[in-house]
Amino acid sequence: MILIRALAFLLHFTLLPIAVGRLITYRARTNWIADYLVGFFGNLAIFYILYTIIEWIQNWCTLNDPLHGAYTMLLKAYAVVMVILVLGWIWVDRNKLKRPFNKMRFKIASVKEQTKEDKFTIVYAILFAGLLALQLYMAFGYEINEWSYDDYDYVVTSKDTIETDTLSCVNYIDGTIPNVQEKRAVASWGTYVAMLSSTSGFEVTTVYHTILPVLLLLIAYFNFYYMASFLFNKLEDRLIFLIVLSVGYIFGLYSHYSSTFRLLGAIWQGKAVLSVIAVPFFMLYLTRLYRKDIKTAYMLPIAAVSIGVSSLTSLAVLFIPILTVLIWAMMCVYHRRIYGIRYLLASLIGPVYVSIFYVFIWMLQQDMQSYDFKYFKNRRRNEWWLQWFH
Repeated sequence: MILIRALAFLLHFTLLPIAVGRLITYRARTNWIADYLVGFFGNLAIFYILYTIIEWIQNWCTLNDPLHGAYTMLLKAYAVVMVILVLGWIWVDRNKLKRPFNKMRFKIASVKEQTKEDKFTIVYAILFAGLLALQLYMAFGYEINEWSYDDYDYVVTSKDTIETDTLSCVNYIDGTIPNVQEKRAVASWGTYVAMLSSTSGFEVTTVYHTILPVLLLLIAYFNFYYMASFLFNKLEDRLIFLIVLSVGYIFGLYSHYSSTFRLLGAIWQGKAVLSVIAVPFFMLYLTRLYRKDIKTAYMLPIAAVSIGVSSLTSLAVLFIPILTVLIWAMMCVYHRRIYGIRYLLASLIGPVYVSIFYVFIWMLQQDMQSYDFKYFKNRRRNEWWLQWFH
């Protein structure tokens, strides 16, 4: 039974990101790490769009007593969409499913040749593997005892989502509903983790403090290797970079505001995923695309990553525009002309979407707190979609 639950959990970090990534990058593929991470954040983007729609319906129909059933509705809608996307990926890539294995064999052969040329590569690989194994062991065995000051929010919110069958409706301090800050209501990471818990059957605390640290740490180092491949051509140099980076992180846990804390202390938090995985990846991904000829096909992957990253935390509404505008300005200087306006607009879709949703949720929250509907005067108690709730 535990094995089945573990497989159900791993699907969200293996099959689904691969399927979504291959579909989104069908005409805009770069390498397997980038495609996987585009799929990972694209999956979050799909979940977020469904989340915003259903949360809006829930709040629109809530006058006095909270409505229950929105979370169940989200799970069903998300499951249907994922099944359709996986089947669509299998159909689209039906003639290419064997190619990744062929490329993998070619890549392994290439690595063997490089290793023969430089024996130190084996030493560097073993050393990095040891450092990574140490970090994974600490993440699995000891992060269960790391209770950050934000866990009263993340863990409690996800647990309340499951128990009350609502979306961002419960105040995590006093338990009252509907009573939640708008900045919490527009972020779906806590609900996404609740979905992982419901799908697998693992407790929310176990997911946050035991399972997610290991998986997210692996994804972070996939991203770091993607960074190393951007900086260095030789495998030896990439491994040295990862070793130095690992040592820096291991000995860098000096406060709750350090980058190490976000990676090795509380990586399960939305703001940690944003800072140690999403922002570095989005920065490198955009930089690589700007260096090439501008193609409309790349706008979909950029927009998908932008929305997925923005769903992690409301802080992304501030960080992502700054990041994307700076990269766009830098690449305009690089090309010595105004360059890549399409990419800039696509990269801002996520923050714009969240900002608009924030404003509407704020207006709706104001109406929910009184009988005088100031902003949405057409709200009614007997809407036809109430049949979906219980």
